[in-house]
Amino acid sequence: MSEANDKKIPPSWLGFHRDGLVVVLILDSLWMFIEVASGPAIPLMAFLLFGLSSYIVFSKQRILGDNYIQSSWKSLVLGIIAGVPFSVFFTILFAIFAMANKILPRTKGITVQLPTLDHQNLGKFMNDFKEVEELLKQVVQEVDTSKVSSKVSENIEFLKIKGTIPSDLAKSLDKIRNARNNFAHSALKMPNLSDMRLLKKVKDELETVFKRR
Repeated sequence: MSEANDKKIPPSWLGFHRDGLVVVLILDSLWMFIEVASGPAIPLMAFLLFGLSSYIVFSKQRILGDNYIQSSWKSLVLGIIAGVPFSVFFTILFAIFAMANKILPRTKGITVQLPTLDHQNLGKFMNDFKEVEELLKQVVQEVDTSKVSSKVSENIEFLKIKGTIPSDLAKSLDKIRNARNNFAHSALKMPNLSDMRLLKKVKDELETVFKRR
């Protein structure tokens, strides 16, 4: 067997090293979970994602056998895709699926659907609320282990009575808890930007309370 056959051929997709594409896909998908309201941090995050993606893709393309120029333009293109502050791959996929729904015969019952932005916000809201729920339990446990409850409302009430959390934070927690219950039991109600911001606010304040203990 020749020496060339002994070497493992790097995986390639459409002229791109597979591992580089996978990394860019993952980094690009992060924009689906980054708070748009976090304003000043967006340019820095875009620059970091661009730089990291470009470096990884360039390195992988060189391993694949591309020359310096080929590796450079491929790393630049994929770096820009990862750095643009929205999920480019998801948007392209959404557009393809949308066109497929228009082209494919509806009589055959062939439909392709992706989660809407409302569904994405609902998923993120529920995940963040779960973190708030766990934070509440941790704070209650620090005060009195025997008082930890599986009910969010009881944990909020206990911390309010003990003076561990201020009354305005307790009110915000109750408000976000009621919103969570409405979203969970109604397909018509979805979290808006105000709900997302309030949830982030109470989460940050709870984390501060927990760190102080």
